[in-house]
Amino acid sequence: MARSMCGGRWWLFCGAAVVVLMVSVSWAADPSTRLGFVDLQLVISQSKEGQAAMNTVKAEAAEKQKEISAKEAEIKQMDADLQKQASALSDAAKKDREEEIRRKLRDLKRVTEDFNRDLAKRESEMVNDLLRDLTVVIRDYGKEKGFTLIVEKGQSGVIYGNDAADLTKEILERYNTRRTKK
Repeated sequence: MARSMCGGRWWLFCGAAVVVLMVSVSWAADPSTRLGFVDLQLVISQSKEGQAAMNTVKAEAAEKQKEISAKEAEIKQMDADLQKQASALSDAAKKDREEEIRRKLRDLKRVTEDFNRDLAKRESEMVNDLLRDLTVVIRDYGKEKGFTLIVEKGQSGVIYGNDAADLTKEILERYNTRRTKK
């Protein structure tokens, strides 16, 4: 079974290679073809808006982390108190306190999981908003400068690109300028 899937992927790879080869041959015949690539992650991380968004998310995360740390400290203190008073407490009282600590640990785990999920969602929404705006900037830049194709460096599989084809710096400058005009 694994062998047939590998064979299927091989044919898919060969088919994609043939298409790329055919397209590149047709582009080679047209000297006006302009190709470029952009490192979107670099643009997002270095843009004014991207940095502001990340700072906002980091500030929210730091605030929530303070709350989580306070709850952790409370639980540790409860556990330390229980250890100190264990010999003086009845079995029923000891069980009650142990149960309360377990309940608080479960609550803390739930709060932490919710926080991590919300943080990941918030970061994803932030990146999607930035990418939506950035895509418009890249599309406008490509049309204005006569590019046939602009691909993303990280996701497209660009293994090598001539420095002249790297549009990251120009797109970053345009994006920062565009964002300040809004």
